[in-house]
Amino acid sequence: MRRMDHGQGRQAAAGFTLVEIAVVIVVLSLLLAMIAGIATAMLGQQRREATRQRLAGVETALALFVSQNQRLPCPANGTLAGTDNNAGVEQITLGTPNVCSVGGVAGSQQHGVVPWRALGISEQDATDGWGNRLTYRVSAQFVTLPAMNMTYCDPGGTEATTGAALVATSGYCLLSCTSAGFLANTNNCRQPAAVTFGRGLEVRNLSGTKIMDPSPGTGASTGAAYIVISHGENAAGAYNNQGVIQGASGTDSGTEEAKNAANLVLQAYYVDDFASYPAGTGHFDDFVLRPSILTVVTKAQLGPRAH
Repeated sequence: MRRMDHGQGRQAAAGFTLVEIAVVIVVLSLLLAMIAGIATAMLGQQRREATRQRLAGVETALALFVSQNQRLPCPANGTLAGTDNNAGVEQITLGTPNVCSVGGVAGSQQHGVVPWRALGISEQDATDGWGNRLTYRVSAQFVTLPAMNMTYCDPGGTEATTGAALVATSGYCLLSCTSAGFLANTNNCRQPAAVTFGRGLEVRNLSGTKIMDPSPGTGASTGAAYIVISHGENAAGAYNNQGVIQGASGTDSGTEEAKNAANLVLQAYYVDDFASYPAGTGHFDDFVLRPSILTVVTKAQLGPRAH
């Protein structure tokens, strides 16, 4: 009787220990899953923050380029691997006016990415947090010197001609807009709105509403001087550093998001909106930099006179 009791006790003890081990394994699995989820979320947040910082760096580099050259650069060819001697080089045909010619195609910005060599930054500085190149499109009216020099414009001027041709000495403004000339006759000075009207790139939100419109019909133009795009976590439409276009990773590209793809020709409009992560036609995870023309010239210290 005594020996039987001891055997049953040992079996009960052994069974209880196995249950404890199973519980510990389950708890550890849950903790590991939680840690993995937190780590993934933190990594995603770090990549998004890195993307924002690099977009800000590109914006500063573009403003410096404008300050030095009085024009915006053309895109580089995104199809070239980073080891290619021409990777990151501005694709421009100089003339009157200058013409962007990505891949040797006159007037084309297809495959265009940020021209990091022209901006004096590294290739990494022109990529997003997911390691893909930043897509770049520019308003063709502002790639010729001195198109981005608006120091000969004045908001108090009464000369309001829109669509005026570029002049080698004064850009789209009037060389006669001097302090003496302005005081004597405000018609010597062209308004900044007359320069920006009808120029720049159009931007819409996911619902199709225009949020930057070169030709709004009334009032000053709000067209974007240029567009810089990170294609976000799903990478759809981005070129990597090998010059390979990326398909959607993990989530399908949304219908409007697809218009921002780097391998497309210059679009009638580009898209920017708040992030929409669910899969489907409404998906959007791009980061878009789209400053107005006046914002760029002001940051480059080439803005209209103030008095």
